[in-house]
Amino acid sequence: MKDTIEPLDLPDEMIFNIMNKIKPQVLLLCCIVNIGNHRLEHLALDKCHSIDLSFDYQFNPYTLLLKRFHIDVLPRIYNNIQSLTISIKHLLPIDAAVKAIPDKLLPNLRHLKILVGYRHLYTGTPFKIGE
Repeated sequence: MKDTIEPLDLPDEMIFNIMNKIKPQVLLLCCIVNIGNHRLEHLALDKCHSIDLSFDYQFNPYTLLLKRFHIDVLPRIYNNIQSLTISIKHLLPIDAAVKAIPDKLLPNLRHLKILVGYRHLYTGTPFKIGE
């Protein structure tokens, strides 16, 4: 008899709690969508009503994941997105990704926030005027 518990043996509520700890949420979507585990994918896609792409480090390690988000994930979740927060540098890739969607729009989008400011190179915190 095994005394170990696999993560997939956990109830949905516990998996949701673990998913809520992953920041930025886009990382979660990019890591779970199209990996072949339908239960995890379904749980992650159910959470994708609010997408925040505002993490904007100058030398960020997320460039490939963002490309994956635009190409693989966004076409799967575009009907679910109700709120979208992006930095100005993500505007063109998002526009290109939306143009690749058959409807060419995000039908349930109710809130769009575009951040123009810059963030500190290492901490990601926004600069303030006068700094």
